[in-house]
Order: sequence, then structure tokens, then C-alpha cells
Amino acid sequence: MTERRANPRHAIILPALCWSGDGSEFHAITVDISTEGIRMRSATIPHLGSQLGCSIRGVGVMEIRVVRADAADFAVRVVGRGATPSEVVRNLVEMARLQAPPSEEVRVCRRVVPKRRVVQVVMANGTSVPARILNLSASGVALQMDAPLDLGQAIVVGRHRARIARRIDGGVGAAFLTPLDEATVSENTVL
Repeated sequence: MTERRANPRHAIILPALCWSGDGSEFHAITVDISTEGIRMRSATIPHLGSQLGCSIRGVGVMEIRVVRADAADFAVRVVGRGATPSEVVRNLVEMARLQAPPSEEVRVCRRVVPKRRVVQVVMANGTSVPARILNLSASGVALQMDAPLDLGQAIVVGRHRARIARRIDGGVGAAFLTPLDEATVSENTVL
């Protein structure tokens, strides 16, 4: 059984300086952040329950408590003084987005609009519905259709098996289970 986290984690790598009440310091780096806390990695692993001061570059100085300690990393919660927990989370999540911006979709296969655009789509239950091809490539097809389809749903477009990959305005994008030969895809292609 795999553990599912209720709160998403955002990868973030920032240098941090941590110190204890006796004045001893150690360096760490953040690994990820969630609303539950910050996971950090360091050569020095503090004891579970330790109260520490911490300064994370770009976020500020805060007081933290160690809530988990393993061999290579530890997790902390912001507990007081300095930045509030919500400010820390907000700042770190924004920095995580800057470190890993969403990738722009890159199309590998050339898209064409075929001359014959009307096609039948068959659902897994055998129901057949008409659709209009908006464009197609060797890897998939964009379809305009009224039938409600779920992401991941298996369909047959003309004679080609496919799976719903995304929703688009007025239809869906489907990925062919067996890509077409890119050299043969043209405006004369009939699915």
C-alpha cells in the first residue's frame, strides 16, 4: 500500500543556516515544502523535538521545531518568532514555482487538418458517436464532439485505438495507442 499525502509537496532548493539555543550552527538546504512543514537535508541532523533558529535565503529568519529526523534529512515546522508559518509557506511555494516553472508543451509531431474531417468514435461500451477532426498528427488527434469523455478513457477513432489525453474547448485530445507513421500523415489521411 502506498501512502498518499493530503497536502502536495513543492520541490524547493535553498540554502539555510540553522542554530540551536547554545549557539552552535549548521548549514542545511531545503528539499521540499508543504503546508505541514519544510523538509531539509544536512550533514548535521538535529534531534527530534529540537527548537532551532533558522534563516532561509529569500524567506527570512524564523523559529522552527524538528518534527521528523532521519539519517539524511529532517522535517521542521515553523513555530514562532519572525515570519509566520503562512508567510513562510507562501514565500517558499512561490520560490518553488520560480525554480521549476511549468514546462511549455512541445509538439514533436507535425499537425495537419485532413480533408476528410468526419469520423466515428467508439467508446469502450460499444456506443458510437460522430466527431469532427480539428487536427491530427502521428501521435494523436484533436476531436470536436458532444459526448462527455473522461481523461484516460479508451476509445477507437475510426480504425485507431486511442486514449483521452486532455480536454479542449468543445472536445478532447486523444493519443493514439500505436502512433501513425509520421511520413504518411497528410491532409489525405483517413482515420
